[in-house]
Amino acid sequence: MKESEKKALMARKALLAKKAMMAKKANAAAVRRRRRVRQTFDRFVVLATSLGNVNKDTTGWTASLTTGTVTITTDFDDFGVARFPTIVTLTTVSYILRIRDDAGNLLTTKNVSANREFFVARF
Repeated sequence: MKESEKKALMARKALLAKKAMMAKKANAAAVRRRRRVRQTFDRFVVLATSLGNVNKDTTGWTASLTTGTVTITTDFDDFGVARFPTIVTLTTVSYILRIRDDAGNLLTTKNVSANREFFVARF
């Protein structure tokens, strides 16, 4: 075997080894990086609880948020949760929260500061 043939053979082997290495890398599972998941509410939520942090039975109750001259009202579900579908979080302004029972009687009034995703009304 001539010297030039040896060099060509070695170059061919090196090329095959490089192709095998590239194929191995392509077939290898991608390294999974852990992402930090930050879960947030997309809409503003109010929870109505007792002073002992037990959800109230809020069937028929309403919650109203007022800022300036704008008032937004929504209904509570049976588990003490009121979701305001038109208020995105984090809130940018402060609100006055008013909670009324099914007869329309005012139960509580709370101040809700800005930069909130939810508010727990304990009363």
